[in-house]
Amino acid sequence: MPSDTWVASGKPDIAPSKFDLALAWIRENRETFIGSLVILLAIIVFSVYFLIHYRGLRDTAWKTLFIAQQQAGGGNLAQAQQQLTAIETSYGSTSAAPYATLLKGDMLYAQGRFKEAAAEYSKLLNSKELAPFALYNAGKAKEAEGDLAGAQVRYSDFLLKTPEHFIAPEVHASLARVQELSGNAALAKTTYEKIVLLYPDTAWALQAKARLTPPAAAPAKK
Repeated sequence: MPSDTWVASGKPDIAPSKFDLALAWIRENRETFIGSLVILLAIIVFSVYFLIHYRGLRDTAWKTLFIAQQQAGGGNLAQAQQQLTAIETSYGSTSAAPYATLLKGDMLYAQGRFKEAAAEYSKLLNSKELAPFALYNAGKAKEAEGDLAGAQVRYSDFLLKTPEHFIAPEVHASLARVQELSGNAALAKTTYEKIVLLYPDTAWALQAKARLTPPAAAPAKK
C-alpha cells in the first residue's frame, strides 16, 4: 500500500519553507513591502542623523560649560553668566544644561544674591542627578537669606526623598542648626540625637554630642 506522503507523480509532498512563504508574500504584496522598507530606511537614517547631531550639541555644550567654569574661576562672572545662559537656551536638551543651571546658582550664591540663587536651584528639583544638591543648596540659600522656615522645608524635603545620600549627615546638621535658630530647641535636640544614632563615630556625631551636652556651670566665686 503506497504511503500517504507520496503524490501521484511519485515525488514527496514537501511543505514550502518559511523563506519560500516570505518570498511569495513579497511577490503578492510588493507595494506594501517596498513602502515599509522605505519607511524603515528613513527611520534608520533619521536616527543616525539625530544621534550624530545630538552628540555634536552635547560636546559643544560641555565645552561651553568648561569655558564658563574657567571664566567664573578667573572672576569674569559676566562672561561666565552669558556662557551659561547660552547653554540653557541653545543646548537645553543636552546633559550639560542642568549643570549650567547649578553653576549659575552657585555663582549667585557666592555673590550674596541668595534669593536669585534659590530660584536657580529650584529649577533642578526634578533633575534625576542634581535634585539632591539643588534641594540642599536651595536650603542654604534660604537660610542665608534669612528665610529659616523655607530652609527647614528644603532640608526636610531632602532627607525625606534621599535619606541615604552621602551628604545627608551634613543636611541633618544644617536642619538642626536652623531649628535652633528658629527657637525650636526640642526639634533641634531630636535632630542632633538622630545624627548621633545614624552616623556614630563621625565628626557629625561628635558635633551633635557637643550640642547635646549642656555647658558646664561656672565655678562659684569665693
